[in-house]
Amino acid sequence: MRDHAVEISAKPGTNKGRARSRKVLSYFVKALFVTGLLYFLVQKGFISVQATQLAFTRLNKLLPAVAVILLLSVMGAIRWQWLLRAQGIHLTWWRTIQLSYIGGFFNIALPGAISGDLVKAFYIGREVQGQRARAFGSILFDRVAGLSALAFVSAGALLVGFRSFEGTPVFTALRFLITLAAGVAFLFYVYLFLMKEKHDPLLYFFKALELRFPKLGSFARIYEGIRHYHDHRWVVIKVLLLSSAVHLAIGWACFLFAQALGDDLVSLLSCYVVVPLGLLVTAVPVMPAGVGTGHAAFLYLFQLVGCQRGADIFTLYALCSMLIGSIGGLIYVRFKASEPALSLPVSEE
Repeated sequence: MRDHAVEISAKPGTNKGRARSRKVLSYFVKALFVTGLLYFLVQKGFISVQATQLAFTRLNKLLPAVAVILLLSVMGAIRWQWLLRAQGIHLTWWRTIQLSYIGGFFNIALPGAISGDLVKAFYIGREVQGQRARAFGSILFDRVAGLSALAFVSAGALLVGFRSFEGTPVFTALRFLITLAAGVAFLFYVYLFLMKEKHDPLLYFFKALELRFPKLGSFARIYEGIRHYHDHRWVVIKVLLLSSAVHLAIGWACFLFAQALGDDLVSLLSCYVVVPLGLLVTAVPVMPAGVGTGHAAFLYLFQLVGCQRGADIFTLYALCSMLIGSIGGLIYVRFKASEPALSLPVSEE
């Protein structure tokens, strides 16, 4: 009986060990894939150390781009605070900026882009008891708004330059993809604004799921957090406008990166078409900062508009992201001295 009891008590630890092993193996496979991809790009000359070194000698192009991207990280915190306040969660501007930068640090430091989101939700849950699901709803909606703005900016740029892009490789290859992405984003907001709570089939589905599987109740609460913005349409519009402005600025920064790398032929309008699509690819959490997959996506997309330095453009963008993450790390070092220790997951919620 004693041996049997020991065997039963060991099972949870065994399961945790297996889960940890699978996670480590998964990350190792991803790292191996990205390493091979980067090696291939370097060997083919698509990633050039010489071109990147040249960019650092053209500070009149490089520094404004870096400054803009650093400023945009603050604008992202402003956007998130609007969403938090709509949820009834009131943080100071400084606290929101702190948590935004700390989230950026964990996105770089830990595998998977979701890590920073969980950290932000954890600390808000400690400050505002019982609001973790709503906090995560605001974070998730912030992600959705950012991705929607990417689709809208790319589709808008393609529409504005329709005549100049018609018949080109970028138009032929990406017209359907851009239209589909923008269409899905538009339908999401139509659904959010027009579907009333008592008629929402998705809400019924999550409620039924919670009744059958109580441990999955957090999905219903998170969806309710997203649905909450049905009654805050002006906030959603402001967030979308700010997100679009952010991505327009990122496109301009990548345009300056291209010029710093010695490519003066790529147009600003072309950057507005392809950069949002490249950033959509990096939203898939393979490696921190989108390293590898972002290089390949930017290389392919910029080649469609006649630029061969797409991978190097992403290198400069990724370095800026890592710089922002490093700032977040410094903030976290001071932050954790006066805050509770980080422990994820904290609860089923």
